[in-house]
Amino acid sequence: MTTSTEKTGSATQKPSDLQSKLQADPDLVDRIFDYILAEFPAISEQVSKYKSEVRKEFAGEDCYIAGRPATARQERVGQVLALFNGRNASEVARRLQIGRATVYRVLKQSGPSKPSQFSGK
Repeated sequence: MTTSTEKTGSATQKPSDLQSKLQADPDLVDRIFDYILAEFPAISEQVSKYKSEVRKEFAGEDCYIAGRPATARQERVGQVLALFNGRNASEVARRLQIGRATVYRVLKQSGPSKPSQFSGK
């Protein structure tokens, strides 16, 4: 049989365990603000206020952070479209060091190319 002091003792341990886990594995907001603080140490006094405002604003939302900026993707699309001649997807993939499926995905997403003179369109 447990006494009331044992129950409260275990209950007080849970928040500290949670706190230590949060410190060991910071969330995305904490990690982003770590980068910001590294560049702008003068705002260190207001960081906790900004963190709470960001958490309030975006609470419960899923987000996607692209691995490459949009300009890099657009540049890759331009390279694929410039090199592709209608039959050389493997060669384009080899030259750009991407997969052949990526070449076809870029071609599909960029829309139909100019109509062929033989298609009758």
